[in-house]
Amino acid sequence: MNFKKTEILEAIKIEEMNSFYPLKMGENVKAETFSKLIALVEESTRLFKNEEFIPKSLLREIHLLSVGISCENYRLQNKELEDVASRLMSCFNMLFFASSVDDEKSEGPRII
Repeated sequence: MNFKKTEILEAIKIEEMNSFYPLKMGENVKAETFSKLIALVEESTRLFKNEEFIPKSLLREIHLLSVGISCENYRLQNKELEDVASRLMSCFNMLFFASSVDDEKSEGPRII
């Protein structure tokens, strides 16, 4: 995906209409429905990784999505939706710590 920083929030909101709102309205939604939304939120971690300031509206949107999916999943008890909410919250935390989904993960202790 190739988005500008000024466009990513609007793209997330549009995808939210297609994925989260049907869940909120009680429709039977599968985790795959959220794949584009997750990709957009992950892209936001790439875009804002080295930025000094992050728009509060972007942080709020990601946080509310994660919490909203968790709340809806309380009645559904769906492991896949739990994973979606967890991935969104991980991206939210990455934005705070100036990291992105592309950063290398440690395989274990690096003690010699």
